[in-house]
Amino acid sequence: MTTLAEIREIIIKKMTRREWISLDSIYTIVEQNAYLDDEDYEPSAPGNKEPKWRRNVRNVLQILKNTPDMEWKRKANYRLL
Repeated sequence: MTTLAEIREIIIKKMTRREWISLDSIYTIVEQNAYLDDEDYEPSAPGNKEPKWRRNVRNVLQILKNTPDMEWKRKANYRLL
């Protein structure tokens, strides 16, 4: 299972700085750069088809948007500074 620290590292290293990026684009960045295993693709909650790794991406973004390193717009757009 990919850890939050691994996801954070991918986001910090691969996301273009000072450019607004959608949540879907961040998902693509993580999916293309993480070593996702079967556990990562399991549902994030009972009755939910969304994979765990996507929930974990949002958890990382929730933490980052409360730091001076990232800005966030309500329509799921993020920007690394």
